[in-house]
Amino acid sequence: MYTKDWVVDLMLDLVGYDEKADLGADTIVEPGCGDGAFLRRIVPRLVRSAETYGRPIRDLSAAIRAFELDTRVASIARESVVETLVAHGVSDKDSARLADSWVVEGDFLLGDVGDQVQWVVGNPPYVRVEETSADEYTKYRAKWKTMTGRADVYIGFYEAGLSLLKSGGQLCFICADRWMHNQYGAGLRKHIIDGFALRALIEVHDVDVFDVPVAAYPAVTLIQRAEHSSTSLATANSQFDDAGGQRLLRWLKSHDRSDCADESFSASLLSGQFKSDTSWPSGPPERLRLIADLEHRLPSLSEVGISVRVGLATGADRVYVVDDTGEIEPQFLKMAVGPADLKDGGILWSGRYLVSPWDGDSLVTLGQFPGLRDYFEKHREALKARYVAKKSPDAWWRTIDRPPADGYMQPKLLVADINDRIEPVLDESGHWPLHSAYYITSTDWDLESLGGYLISDIAGAFVEAYSVKMANGHLRVSGQYLKKIRIPSFSDLLPEQAEGLKSAFRNRDRALASTVVQGIVGRESMN
Repeated sequence: MYTKDWVVDLMLDLVGYDEKADLGADTIVEPGCGDGAFLRRIVPRLVRSAETYGRPIRDLSAAIRAFELDTRVASIARESVVETLVAHGVSDKDSARLADSWVVEGDFLLGDVGDQVQWVVGNPPYVRVEETSADEYTKYRAKWKTMTGRADVYIGFYEAGLSLLKSGGQLCFICADRWMHNQYGAGLRKHIIDGFALRALIEVHDVDVFDVPVAAYPAVTLIQRAEHSSTSLATANSQFDDAGGQRLLRWLKSHDRSDCADESFSASLLSGQFKSDTSWPSGPPERLRLIADLEHRLPSLSEVGISVRVGLATGADRVYVVDDTGEIEPQFLKMAVGPADLKDGGILWSGRYLVSPWDGDSLVTLGQFPGLRDYFEKHREALKARYVAKKSPDAWWRTIDRPPADGYMQPKLLVADINDRIEPVLDESGHWPLHSAYYITSTDWDLESLGGYLISDIAGAFVEAYSVKMANGHLRVSGQYLKKIRIPSFSDLLPEQAEGLKSAFRNRDRALASTVVQGIVGRESMN
């Protein structure tokens, strides 16, 4: 997956790697050069700069450091460098020597990457945990402390690249933006906020930026070792190209960075920092300003008596979730619901039951219930293989989670974990939500009015901004993102506003819900 030339040029322009500057006076690092996509754009700029500043190109062996782990690919990159240099009038001998100096065969994350530099630019490899050997991954994590949880390898590339920057130096990467939203990116987000300035964030999800189509949801990030003041935010659409990139660049370099609505992007300047201890919002600048305003003015869901919890985790749904109930005692058969049961604004129950080993929130004694005992004994081997059973061997038939004391009988809203938008469904029949669904209860808000609030554009903006996008384009509508939504106390609503939300929820009328919520929070829609 290689980056297109015009995107590379834009990134080099962003960090100021301009042939009008004395590029030979410092060093640029490319952490994962591949076959030379970035080098083919870097080298001509360096050659022209050297000519301008009277630096013999043969003396600039320290001007570029490009790393590549694969021997064959590194050889291709060197050949590309030689070809580029020769085309610019450099002798074969000097070209070969410089290529050997510039392209370093080795692991950027584990080797000696050299002194601090002015520029780090590239497309770090998108390597998943599963694609890395256990020994190699352990070494990465030991050296780069931001690689927490199940962090993909590119997290280490960010930390390593940032560690190379001298004061004022800049890093520009094009990479999947998942780290801005998910848990494994928390360490990197904090690292950036604590020691660097996030100068620009350009979302290019819909742009053809690579040589092959990918579902990586990429963004271009520009980070500087400097004090933070503000971040330039841009969201590009599918029309974004070289010309659009140059217009964006002019806006970024202008003194008056008022909101820009270009045909291929929207851009805005956001003052202040993102919070380091939470996921970073992304998306169109107008959405981010809306969120920043509401986060400043309104309380969170939990602060107004709204609880968001995940459904019951069993550790073995294939055992606990059944269609055929057999001889199991009826009191242990609970109507189970997951995303597949939540359709068209209601519950279309599939007939599946969750076999519960609980009486309220107490684990039952199997000997007292022969039907339940025989069923779990039949699956004893599978149940005892779970971590929760190994931790509590005398309670091997328990589920991972303990249900609430009321057995989910409290009225609640159910929300599927993965969807293209928030689709709350009212449940007043005591269904048991599975782990792939969330349930929302409230001591203050009327649930139908709350459902209307949640289907509004403004509530959806929070989830869209903070959520991780899946490969199919759907969002993770998980509890951590739902909890980001800001909402007033129910008592602050006028009676007609509460009724309007209730009507919008019953009729799945998102337009009405959005209009009512705009009136409640005092903001216009972003759409």
